[in-house]
Amino acid sequence: MSNILASSTDRPAWLAARQGGVTATDVARLVRGGAGTWSAVRAEKAGTARDFHNAAMQHGTDREPVVLAFAQSTFGLLPCGDLYAADDEPRFLATPDAISADEIGEVKTTVHDWEILSDVPGRYIDQMLWQMRVTGRRRGRLIFEPHENGVPTYPWPKHFVVEYDEARVAMLEQTALEFLAGEQEPDEDAAALDALLTEYVELDEIAAAAARRRDEAKARIEQQLHGEPKRFEGSVANLTRSADSTSRRFDSAAFKKAAPDTFEQFQMTVPVKGRLTITTRSDAA
Repeated sequence: MSNILASSTDRPAWLAARQGGVTATDVARLVRGGAGTWSAVRAEKAGTARDFHNAAMQHGTDREPVVLAFAQSTFGLLPCGDLYAADDEPRFLATPDAISADEIGEVKTTVHDWEILSDVPGRYIDQMLWQMRVTGRRRGRLIFEPHENGVPTYPWPKHFVVEYDEARVAMLEQTALEFLAGEQEPDEDAAALDALLTEYVELDEIAAAAARRRDEAKARIEQQLHGEPKRFEGSVANLTRSADSTSRRFDSAAFKKAAPDTFEQFQMTVPVKGRLTITTRSDAA
């Protein structure tokens, strides 16, 4: 069972109520994140805003009513903006996208055309499991709309059923309770950096999907040319395909091995800017 604490129609009250507990979004981040993530979430609970906005998020906002209408007409899932608290632990919180007497619904727009449930990022499944835990439902339905450049791939959204997983929920509960019992100081810098990294990863996923489609299109162009040289002026782009040939390259590794002293004479010391490396964390936890 659960209680309703606030409605997202009253955003200030909804945000204030969320600060007192662990939401579905929170627990999916905490169970995967390290100390930086925990500090960031703690700072957000203390009032540091994490809001950021990009075109992908705007697309999701624009399409959400359409996908929710499909969920309601097809599965009887009603749009939901209420913040629920679990009866047995009022600090366990969740706001499902949609809800019925026995299911919660989670709505997503994505550049990924997931074929089976195991293709879906685990963080989304954890969010749904937490929503089930909080609301007392024991089944969830992920309704998602794949798209390419903002254009839906199919006439209707796709969906998967997510069953309740007692063992996984127990792990999420343990993570949430450890977080709530912690006394670390909130770190506003960590919150800002975590938000920027989240935005980066979301945009990187979109760019990677676009790059795959671009490479596939280029491969089809190569097939159309049959490896022959060609110049072509199209309506939106020009094409030049040169003939296959050979080229000469200086083998610096072989030169260094054959004449190490001479190689060393031509070495230069130059300033090198520090390198920023961003590695996406594994979705498993």
